[in-house]
Order: sequence, then C-alpha cells, then structure tokens
Amino acid sequence: MAVTIEEKGLERIIEVTEKGEKVKKLVDDIVKEISKNVSIKGFRKGHVPPAVIKARYKEAIKEEVGKKYISENFEKIVEEHNLKPITTEIGIQEIELKGDNELRVKFVIEVEPEFELKDYKGLEFDVVKVEVPEDSVQKVLEDLRMQHYKPAGDDATVQEKDKIKIHYKIESDKGEVEENDFEVVVGTNQLRPEIEKEIIGKKKGDEVVVEEVPLINEKGEEFGKAKVEIKILDIQKLPELTDEFIKEIGFAENLEEAKEKIKKDIEKELEQIKELELDQKIVDKLVELHNDIEIPQSLLRAQLNEVVAEYSAQLERAGIKPNKDIIATALPNLEEVARRRAIEVLVINKIAEKEGIKVDDKDIEAEIDRMAKEMNTTPEAVKAWLYENGYINKVIYGLLKKKVIDFIKQNAKINELSKEEYEKKYSQQEVEAQQAEGQQVEEKVEEKPEEKQEEGKKKKSTKGRKKKDKEEK
Repeated sequence: MAVTIEEKGLERIIEVTEKGEKVKKLVDDIVKEISKNVSIKGFRKGHVPPAVIKARYKEAIKEEVGKKYISENFEKIVEEHNLKPITTEIGIQEIELKGDNELRVKFVIEVEPEFELKDYKGLEFDVVKVEVPEDSVQKVLEDLRMQHYKPAGDDATVQEKDKIKIHYKIESDKGEVEENDFEVVVGTNQLRPEIEKEIIGKKKGDEVVVEEVPLINEKGEEFGKAKVEIKILDIQKLPELTDEFIKEIGFAENLEEAKEKIKKDIEKELEQIKELELDQKIVDKLVELHNDIEIPQSLLRAQLNEVVAEYSAQLERAGIKPNKDIIATALPNLEEVARRRAIEVLVINKIAEKEGIKVDDKDIEAEIDRMAKEMNTTPEAVKAWLYENGYINKVIYGLLKKKVIDFIKQNAKINELSKEEYEKKYSQQEVEAQQAEGQQVEEKVEEKPEEKQEEGKKKKSTKGRKKKDKEEK
C-alpha cells in the first residue's frame, strides 16, 4: 500500500495505490456478488462467466472495489498517518482499476482544526438560589384534595369547588335538542356563568331551568338562544386538609410531614432545573470564547442535518407538516444553531483530550441501563437499537459532554443569588448594554462642532479651487 496525503486547509486529500493479491480478491468477490444477482441471456443465473461480468459491468465493478477497499482500510490509513477525521464523511474523488490487481483510489476527509483553548478554568457563573415558595407547597396539597372528593350528605348544597354530576337538556330556539349526563367542578368555567349562578345553593335532586341562554360558536359569535334544564344528580365535597386525611390517602403520617415531603420534591425538581440552566450557561460561554475557530464543513453539514431533523419533528408534534418553504424560512436560524453546536463539539472534545477525560465501557453500560428503565425495556434491546440506528456515538458524546461540564463546574466560581438579586443584576446589565449601544450610535451621528467647521472649510476650499480651475480653462 502506497499512500500520499495532500493538505488543503482542513481537508486531507488521500491517494492510495494497492497492487497484488489483495486487489484481485476484492475484484473476485465483487464479480461473484454481481453474478448472483444478474440475468444475462444465454447463461443460467449465478453461472455467468467472470469474463462476461467484467466486460459488461466494468464501471460498476471499479466503483464497488474502490468503495470496499476504502471501507476496509480506512481505519488503518488514518491511524498510521496520525489523522483525526472530524466526521465519518468520505468524499471519493477518483477510482482507477488496472486489470484485476492494481487499484488507485483518491478520497477526501476533513480533520479536526488546530486551535488554542481559551481559559476554561475559573469561569464565573450566576445562578438563582433554590427557594420553595409556600404557595407551591399549598398548590400540591390542594391538588391532593381535588384527587380525593368525598360524597356529600343529602342536605348538602352546591358550592364553589364542589364536584357535581348533572343531567342537562338543551333546547335551541331552532328546536334542536341535546341531552346527556355531565360531571363538572363548580367554579372552573366548565359551565356558563348564568347556569352556575342558578345551581349554587341547590341540593341533590333539585332541578333548574335557565331561559334565553346565548349559544356561542368557536369564533365567539352568538348564533341563537336556548333553554337549558339542569338536574343535580350527585354532589361531592373536597375533604378537609387534616392529619387524618393525609394519613388516610397514604401520602404521609400527618400534614406537617406531607409539607416537608412536598417541599423536598419541589426542591429536587428546582435543583435539576438549576443544574440544566447552569450546564447551558457553561456551553454558551465555551462557544462565546471560541466563536472564531475554523469549523470543518462536514461537521457543519452533519450538525445542520440533525438540527433540521429535530425542527421537522417538532413541527410534526405540533400538527404541522414540514415542507421546503417552512424549512427555508427557518434556515438562517437553524444554520446558526448548527454552527454553535459544531463549535461546542470541537471545544468539548479538545478539553476532554487535554484533561484526559474519557468515556469507558462502564459509563456506556450504565447509560444504556438508565435508558432501558426509562423506556421500560431491556438493556440488550436498547443497545441493539442504538448500534443498528447509528445513535451510539451520540450517546457517547453526551456522556463525554456531561463529564467535561462537570469538570468545568468543579473549577468554576458559582454565585448563588436570590431571585430578586438575580433579576436586579441582569436587568441592570441589560440597561447598561443598551445605554452603551446608544452612546456608540450617538458618537457616530454627532460629530464635534470643531470637526464640522473644519470639514466645512475643506469643502468650501475645494469648491473654490474647482471654480478657479474652471475659469482658467
């Protein structure tokens, strides 16, 4: 194997020449494969002589031999010549096959750019301190109550927050009739206000009739009137929020314990949100610090394809069928997202290499186990799916990224501010940035008076010279 490599920016143009038995075996294998799948008049399928196949499918054989040779020898070539391909994208430029035993292939790959890492240790970040508002705890307790309505006594009357079952009959002014049973929580805008007003204070078995109820369509337009007859079939009341209730539903031993449990759950959730926001701030900072590095085009294409696929899936989830026009409109924003992700990949990999941060088999197995539990399937099934669909590298990069971010956190200064302090600081920074931007605009627009006078004199002098030159001519 003879290999020559030409450097062109981040591209490496690789030319390989191979002679002998290795090439002949590749040619024979491809010829046999073609022979199995073609039918040629005068020959039985699978029994066409190699010479006939070679004559008829010369170009196809050449292409397949070249591709297979690159596929089988790619890892060896890049390893021996210390190349670091940035993606798996290979651009085949030329394939030349002489006889059955000499092959020359020329292909292009892109390698990682060389760049100096900016200082990523000792970075400073502000985060909002986790504080659980009392009304958040109270809201969860209220939700618990609403999940455990209790039957009311026969003398109970309908009040706000009661869950009631009604039988209704609606007769429009056009003679159309609709009749059914319906369960509703009073005071949640599930019933028309004029109807709710009439049923408040009523008991089980009571009936009410409301005349001239406006009928409203989807556009909010009135299209007629109706008579509505309501019968109260059942009334359920919210339970009192007591120690007994909390213990009865098996949530905790008493109300105080329930509040502590809810508070801890909310704190855990808010901590996770805080960590995700901090992770994003770290990534944004790394991209900002390295915003001017050269990005390999193959990496940019790969990231853009991924971003477009994600955007299309997002549209479909929203019930919108993606098309070329929609994608084209969003493309500038999608390209910017892809550019930032490409920088992120380069920087994360570079920091990992410098700090000796790696993902090992145990990390991968643990992540596959976690995914399996989340998807309610077996680790073997998840592993097979990841490898078959080419997603395993994405999983590995995700693990590497997390390790790098954790390393940066350990070496960063994290300031925990109260919500009020955080909002005050960043609203003030925004005001200062706007003021600075406005000042720059003013400086460009408003020249100094003496500069204006000087410029005026120059213009006047120039006009005078032009006039004098004209007269002399």
